[in-house]
Amino acid sequence: MKLFELAKAELLRSNAGSKHPFLYFSLATFGQYPEVRTVVMRKVEQGLSLLFFTDYRTPKVAQIRQNARVSALFYHPEKKLQVKMNGVAELIGKGHEEYGPLLEQVNSGNNLKDYTTLQAPGSVVKDESEIGFGEKVHFLAIRIQPQYIDVLQLGRECHQRRGYSLENGEWKEAILVS
Repeated sequence: MKLFELAKAELLRSNAGSKHPFLYFSLATFGQYPEVRTVVMRKVEQGLSLLFFTDYRTPKVAQIRQNARVSALFYHPEKKLQVKMNGVAELIGKGHEEYGPLLEQVNSGNNLKDYTTLQAPGSVVKDESEIGFGEKVHFLAIRIQPQYIDVLQLGRECHQRRGYSLENGEWKEAILVS
């Protein structure tokens, strides 16, 4: 479980450091094609669930509504550590008990403007001057509950790789060929 503990420590360490490489991660969802984009981690919780924020009009939200299975990919270049997480995404929007405090967190961090564009993210405009901002907030939080974690530690002489499946609340380790 050495690799699991290393991955867990780095994921939790990303909560404290704005320069930690796990702060930004790749998120994959199912669309017409598999779709991957970079998102900003807001929090890694003790059970290793991931929390990030988005505009609820983005394609990833519609894709998650259709299929909540997602993958997250992290890479730490100095430690040569790759962590791939498969999990189930939960949308946290208006009406959810956690929504108010999370929205306040965004508002107090002066990031609320990111969720107030008049046009949906990805909309085509002729010129950047056409991008407008309004009063309506299109904020949504997403939590990923991990089900499987694949940890790869690259090494000069050999690589180490382990897979961890969540079974009855406990992580079970499998040795994987790298």
